[in-house]
Amino acid sequence: MNKKIILIATFLIWGCKISFGQNYFFTLSDQKIELTDEAYNVTKVTDERSNTSNIGWTQKGLANVKVDASFKKPVEKEVLDFLKSNLNAGGPDIQMIIRTLKISEKTGAFNEKGFCELSVDFILEKDNTTYLVLQSSNKAETKGADVTKKHPNNIATAFQLCFEQLKSVDLTQTNNFLALSKDGVKNQIPDSITYDFPIFKEAIQTGIYTSYADLKNNSPSNTEGFTIEKKIRSREPWKGTYGIIPKFKETNRKVKKVWAIAHEGQVYVYHQREFFPLTIENYTLHFFGYGIPSNQSVAAGAMIGGLMGAGIASGIENSNSKKQKVKYYLDPNTGGFGETILEAEVN
Repeated sequence: MNKKIILIATFLIWGCKISFGQNYFFTLSDQKIELTDEAYNVTKVTDERSNTSNIGWTQKGLANVKVDASFKKPVEKEVLDFLKSNLNAGGPDIQMIIRTLKISEKTGAFNEKGFCELSVDFILEKDNTTYLVLQSSNKAETKGADVTKKHPNNIATAFQLCFEQLKSVDLTQTNNFLALSKDGVKNQIPDSITYDFPIFKEAIQTGIYTSYADLKNNSPSNTEGFTIEKKIRSREPWKGTYGIIPKFKETNRKVKKVWAIAHEGQVYVYHQREFFPLTIENYTLHFFGYGIPSNQSVAAGAMIGGLMGAGIASGIENSNSKKQKVKYYLDPNTGGFGETILEAEVN
């Protein structure tokens, strides 16, 4: 009996390892959705994402192994074909610049959730001039026992939300838009226009922010009074820095499971169950935080020992993550992770 258990466990781990490093490929060619009842002629799609190596990640197999996700065709081709198949023919000539397109998943106790973050610029072509007419950022969500196959429809829904916003823009009023040259659309839009958000223009309000959208708009979700306790970190590579422990004044209860807090003009991002100061400068956002667990040991623990095994493995991963100091750049449109740089690591 023991030999059989060992054999099964070995087989599962072997299968799990094979899945690492693989890509999962999606296509939008089968998606049929009414993006809007307006007619638009999309002439060009440009991929200007900070990371073009994939479109996020999904989970595969019984162990929910995390793998990179990509389209079967180049992003520009995949999206352009999808738009032409699902938009009414005719209408004004429109270009689309994709700033963010990222999918991800979250596994709960009884189901999974799939997410799509999408940010696009709409460019109008008219009278030999191009105009920036709308910058649209939306998130779509789906759920189910296994959401992997639902991602294409979720991506389509995110595009639908963007086009519904475009529908509300009067494209005849070109005097209201930023005029661009016909060539070099990418370089003609300054960051001050691309990221025209209150977070970059105003003094940050003290308060609690439950989402990045609230922070981007400098609109705290909760302004209930809280205090901040600082606890110095003594271990490398974090020696000399401080951990932030915010507590509500009235109840002395810790503030946690929020997107961020702001106190006296400084924003602190909630990451890996702790708060880290966020730097906001030159239309960029970044912070230094612990590394992200790979989930490899979590998956193996879940297969071998159920929830207890996963909990033990997760504890090991969380401990290891504190041995890394990672610089995280955030997408100014969505708040999602962009480039990550490993700054320091100890054994």
